[in-house]
Amino acid sequence: MTNMATVKAFLRVYKKKAEKSTIRFRLSDGRAIQLFHKSNLEVNPTFWDAEKESIKAKVIYKEVERAKFNKAIADRKDLISQVYNSQTIKAGLTSEWLEMSIDKVLHPEKYEPIEVKPCTVFEYFESYLSTIHSRKVVSTGRLLAVNTTRKFPSTLKHLKVFAKIKRKNDFEFDQINEKFYIEFVDYLQKSIVAVDKKGSPILNEDSSPKLLKNEFTQNSVGKHVKILKTILAEAAKDGINKSTTYNQFAVYTEDSDAVYLNESELLQLKNTDFSKNLPLDRVRDWFLLLAWSGCRFSDLGKIGKTDIKDGFITFRQQKTNSKVTIPLHPIVSEILLKYNYEIPEPITNQKFNDYIKIVAEKAGIISPEVLTRTVGGVLTSVSMQKFELITSHTGRRSFCTNMYKRGLPTLMIMSISGHKSEKSFLRYIRVKQEEHAELMAKAWATMYK
Repeated sequence: MTNMATVKAFLRVYKKKAEKSTIRFRLSDGRAIQLFHKSNLEVNPTFWDAEKESIKAKVIYKEVERAKFNKAIADRKDLISQVYNSQTIKAGLTSEWLEMSIDKVLHPEKYEPIEVKPCTVFEYFESYLSTIHSRKVVSTGRLLAVNTTRKFPSTLKHLKVFAKIKRKNDFEFDQINEKFYIEFVDYLQKSIVAVDKKGSPILNEDSSPKLLKNEFTQNSVGKHVKILKTILAEAAKDGINKSTTYNQFAVYTEDSDAVYLNESELLQLKNTDFSKNLPLDRVRDWFLLLAWSGCRFSDLGKIGKTDIKDGFITFRQQKTNSKVTIPLHPIVSEILLKYNYEIPEPITNQKFNDYIKIVAEKAGIISPEVLTRTVGGVLTSVSMQKFELITSHTGRRSFCTNMYKRGLPTLMIMSISGHKSEKSFLRYIRVKQEEHAELMAKAWATMYK
């Protein structure tokens, strides 16, 4: 017997005595599919009848408004069902897809095709940015991640500053040649623009931007070049960019001296008492979930109770659309139990990265680390405390490295972390030369008894 999809309306109240709370909807289709939609409908939580999914009958309410509100709830549930049932293949559908599909029905004017006409580089770039939130990754068919879309405006800003340095207002596509590439990279490596308190460029007497010493790393330079190449490639697909020179532009990268926390340090973090500071307590717990599950920060917040069953977490990764099944480490089970298997509401990645450094410092993770990287085209080394280098991604990196040091097969770890290739996986491993030697010595001790 085939299960029929059901749609439920519910409230998620974050503040006591809140005057209004947003109506949310959950579509369930068996155990495999749970989709969520956050509507623009609001109601006073004390008026809400959770069982009947409508305004309580005993609440004093204008009948016209009551009927209008309850009908809006019913209409939205019908719309969610219609959008879902219109899909022949339902496996892999996400809440992001549902939100976009509903928005297209409610606001079709936002999705009218934009006619792209021959234009300059900056005009095309700005046109691309106007539709970037609806663009998809070719390999997965999913919308571009928010963190990815945020990087594009920064590249455009630097291109415009570079144009001012070259006494130009814009560039034609045929001007993006090898000479342009060399000079743009040189600008990124050697110069940054001085800005005032409002963030506006400070100009010289000749109206050119005042330049300061640059602190861009090799990877930051490569990031801007990669985004520029993406724009040029998209313009080529649209028949606007006739030049293919951009294919020869090298994207600079270098392995970063990223740190990981070993199992002793993770235990040190776990045993530090943050009970008097709830935000730090939650950030610490979030980091431990990352470090003992191998999840990406962007995936952890989307995991719900229905994804956790029989000692495993099963979900589809946002970045790769890969389905992964992760066994519950004892520490993960302990943290999930602490929150009744409801993972705390996520904060932004930027705020998390700020807080986790405070958490790690208070936990005493303060060993010195030497950070070596290319800055402004010059290889530099700087000594820092370990807690200063910890980010959300350190959790995933710690998981991969610790499991590798435990001697688990690479392919086994990759099946949990969701890495597609061994090459990309090995970039996560942060084992020092001495540790490699110790691992081999232990292996030999077993092999040559």
